[in-house]
Amino acid sequence: MAEWGPGIYENDDAMDWIYDLLDSGGLSRVKKALDVVEQDGVDSAEAADCRIALAAADLVAALDGDINPNLPSEAEEWIALINRSASGLRPKAENIVRLIQNDSVLRRDMNKKGVLKEWEQQMDALIKRLEL
Repeated sequence: MAEWGPGIYENDDAMDWIYDLLDSGGLSRVKKALDVVEQDGVDSAEAADCRIALAAADLVAALDGDINPNLPSEAEEWIALINRSASGLRPKAENIVRLIQNDSVLRRDMNKKGVLKEWEQQMDALIKRLEL
């Protein structure tokens, strides 16, 4: 898996998931991505699952108009296709992001790579977009 920065979409896991979502995914796939981390528990979730859950959470915010300035064009396409609110998923998405930010293998990876501060800023911004 390639990773080129601490941003939500700066890795192959999130981008591959976005491409798959654009090909054949509805809002249920976004919920499923959040469910994986919730069901496995953040301490057991793999980094790839955390990256995908963060992308899913970002799409939840974007569907309600709280758009990440770094949202990939493929995600924008998907949002235009879905064209509906995901407000019912906002609390769940916010909770998942907080869990990943506070204690996850992804957090530890970012710390080891020396980009924890930048990654935390990304997480804080995502949480702000998700807050009701």
